[in-house]
Amino acid sequence: MIDLKGFLSNRRLQLASSVKVVILVLTAVGTTAFAQSLDRVSCVAKTYTTAGTDTCRAFLTATITTPTYIALASNNPAVTVPSGVNVSLYAASKGFSPVIATVATPQIAVITATLNGITKSFTISLSPNTASTPKMSVNATTIGFGSVALNSPQEQTVRIYSTGTAPLIVNSAAVSGTGFSVSGATFPATVNPGQSITVQVQFDPTKAGTYSGQLSIVSNASTASIPLAGAAASHQVELSWSAPSSSSSPVVGYNVYRYVEDAGKDGALPTRTATDWEPYEVSLVPMPADVGATVRSGDKARTNPCVIECQHDDADRMRRFRLALARAS
Repeated sequence: MIDLKGFLSNRRLQLASSVKVVILVLTAVGTTAFAQSLDRVSCVAKTYTTAGTDTCRAFLTATITTPTYIALASNNPAVTVPSGVNVSLYAASKGFSPVIATVATPQIAVITATLNGITKSFTISLSPNTASTPKMSVNATTIGFGSVALNSPQEQTVRIYSTGTAPLIVNSAAVSGTGFSVSGATFPATVNPGQSITVQVQFDPTKAGTYSGQLSIVSNASTASIPLAGAAASHQVELSWSAPSSSSSPVVGYNVYRYVEDAGKDGALPTRTATDWEPYEVSLVPMPADVGATVRSGDKARTNPCVIECQHDDADRMRRFRLALARAS
């Protein structure tokens, strides 16, 4: 309410002191006047050929005066977005970061944002990576040596292939586990596509028992972990032989600890040559040239101990056994 008395006196307008002018200002207020509207969704990158993280933002038509939630979604599992974002007070936009995965075929991903029934979208093109990449494959998934004799090393070859489109760099090949070792290559080794290198894995146990380990091959493409297994047993050879019934020669018994086998040719039987053995039975006969030489049995009190040493090629290995020889009468 405004009192205009004397306000317009210079224009010769006389107003009674009781006259009042009432000015009413009416403003239409509706709920839609303050409702926020979604303007657009935008991302930094529109195309992807490799995995990564994009930077996107949802924009409003005006600055908000109340907290606002924008729902987000993606129609492609290769692009992952949060379920939604909260826009801060007095802000006009909110950012979010989609996670992009690699794809094997060209694809389209659509990111959508929804607020108050209004939806905006942004399209991302996904393509497979056609750039050159290294790839490694190995010809073994496990290596088993079975049961081996002590002091008899066994070796197996492992081949490493470069199957990608870029050179493979093998940084190392190492083994873990008692009794196992690896050799045969110098690292790091560069292997061009289509080529391969080999390493030798050796099993040389020093005690009887079971063993396990692992071969680890590290490259610029991947890492291969190959389980190793083996067992060690003491020297043992089973022999079966019967002397001819018509033979008058005495039979000498012996233990064979190691032998070398020569495979027979043209259907012939293989030949085994003992390289580590010792006798455990010795037959003695008198020499016919010595008329006084005789061999006879006697009681233990009249026997003389005799030690026979059998020296092998290995200087540090010697077998000893004892015989009781009867004294001549």
